[in-house]
Amino acid sequence: MHISKKVFSVAVVSAFAAVMSACSGDVVDSTSVEEVEPVAGIVDSTATDSTGDVVSSSEDKASSDSKAASSSSKARDKATVKDDLAKKLVERMGTGINLGNIFEAPNENFSKFDENKFKSNWSETLTPDEFKALADSGFTNVRIPVSWEEHVTGEGEACVVDPEWMNQVFWAVDNAVKNGLIVVVNAHHWDKMYSSPETETPCLLSVYRQIAERAKTYSADSLIVETLNEPRDKLTSPLWNKLVASIISEVRAVDPNRVMMVGTWSYNASNTTGLMELPAGEKNLIATFHYYEPMSFTHQGNDFTSEKYPTGVEWRATANQQRVVRNAFTKFKDWADKHDMPVYLGEYGTYEAVDTLSREYYTTFVNGVARSLGFATAYWELSSSFGVYDENTKKWKSYLMRALLHPSLDIDVATHTSLDSMKYVLLDDFDSKNDPVNLTSLSAKISKARGDSVAPGTWYAYCINTSQMFIDGGDTLITGSKNTNFDRMITKNGHDGKGLYVKIHLEGETYPWAGIGTTIDGENRINFKNLKALSFWAKGKGEIKVAWSTDFADTCCVENWGVFSYEFDLTPEWKQYTIWWDDWTASAWSELAALGAEWVDHNDDVTKLQFSNGSSYGMVVNEDIEFYLDDIRFYGMDDSDFGIKPGK
Repeated sequence: MHISKKVFSVAVVSAFAAVMSACSGDVVDSTSVEEVEPVAGIVDSTATDSTGDVVSSSEDKASSDSKAASSSSKARDKATVKDDLAKKLVERMGTGINLGNIFEAPNENFSKFDENKFKSNWSETLTPDEFKALADSGFTNVRIPVSWEEHVTGEGEACVVDPEWMNQVFWAVDNAVKNGLIVVVNAHHWDKMYSSPETETPCLLSVYRQIAERAKTYSADSLIVETLNEPRDKLTSPLWNKLVASIISEVRAVDPNRVMMVGTWSYNASNTTGLMELPAGEKNLIATFHYYEPMSFTHQGNDFTSEKYPTGVEWRATANQQRVVRNAFTKFKDWADKHDMPVYLGEYGTYEAVDTLSREYYTTFVNGVARSLGFATAYWELSSSFGVYDENTKKWKSYLMRALLHPSLDIDVATHTSLDSMKYVLLDDFDSKNDPVNLTSLSAKISKARGDSVAPGTWYAYCINTSQMFIDGGDTLITGSKNTNFDRMITKNGHDGKGLYVKIHLEGETYPWAGIGTTIDGENRINFKNLKALSFWAKGKGEIKVAWSTDFADTCCVENWGVFSYEFDLTPEWKQYTIWWDDWTASAWSELAALGAEWVDHNDDVTKLQFSNGSSYGMVVNEDIEFYLDDIRFYGMDDSDFGIKPGK
């Protein structure tokens, strides 16, 4: 047997799997997938030709490919793919692995197809033995990220993929399918699509047509085609929605039965579902997202991101850490369920500089939550800096293999106690006749108790100079400034009586921002250690970030601003949001997050509460947000937390 650089001995893998299966613990082995028969009515023309031999992607066997394609095409005309095929596939996919740093590397020096092995520009070597080793160890799907940009000739619709490169990519698909692994193939690292999407789209669509021509020779239950990886920058969310529809149309014009995987905008983030507009009438779609939160933990010590994260940040499945993961995943599932789509967690993982115990805790919990919600998963990655295999020692990383396939850590599930519905402080319900009108109900109470003539806490609106804010009725509130004329934002159409309304046209190319906020008690710092939950009613369109301004965040992190915040999608109907004390997290990518700061340690110096556009809108934005707000309460707190004595 050929022994590659990684020495994936099948015997060693089988022995390792046997040892892992003997592990026990209170964490449910959510990666165990029941054996499922191939879906009835699906043509299986992938792995064999008419003689039953395995078909290679090499030029020498092109005739076999042609026969298989012809045979499958005729049979497919008679086959009926059920609308629930995508769901059945996700059920079978279970836990998988990304073949990262292999076909996604630039590989500009690639020249000829090799049926024995492939070595990338990033020094990763792949052989047929490794696919068997992965399957024998318990993985049930592989995601193959592919960079096509360096391997096309021609421009626009005339772009043609180098046939040698196409053969090499589908050589990997063949080997995966031969070993019973369900495959996901995408377009990865297409830089020009992120910087010049209008110019580059015709070439990308041409590549997807060519992928589809090869994909149609595979059974519909063995290979999934995924949309472009991690859209961002000039490829804005409206352009992304159009591109998703175009990719699906191009692929299914060639291969009507192909299950497609659709990623969310802004690096396939979990929190950008509110910006997604899926093409009408399309069935058998799988929703996918990537999860590396918090970046200050998962990417600590790396040398490839612009933001540098110091080492030493641990992850031990604390109540707050658990809640962040569950909230993100549940929110994504709710959106996917509304669109009748199963979910695939396409990337997650930790960098090699993270301590091994934290890596095991994080991987165990993230994969476990995903699987418990019915998601299929693919860990990033096989080897290299995030990998389950160590290139230097030539060994599997047992703690990661255990976390993915046979979890043994005892993780207590964090739960919330019920709220005391009678113990809260009202911040504002917008029904009071305060003087001035932008004074919050709480601020008016503080002012009266103290006998102050100056209002300590007032509402305001703000936005960047490229954006605008409008009041109910359509009149302009502000353009690129700050406004305290709060009475113009009061609407009669609140949840109960009056409420607040603002429409934001968010536009710009440098992470534009806009929102409303209020000081709590003027310049005074308030201790929020007794806060159990923030509650409010809201509705509208778009994503909102609710955040606290604290003296700690304002002074520690001037270079890279960050706040303790929570993001949520608005719904067309009124909904009560309850954000618990351990839901608050430091802004992603911020210095506050890099420090590993947590709300529970820095909630004693709060100055403001703000509602703004969520981080999902990214750098280049041209979007409308509509926001209604009413009845904001601080549960767990009482008047004494704000210096108000009983009877005042």
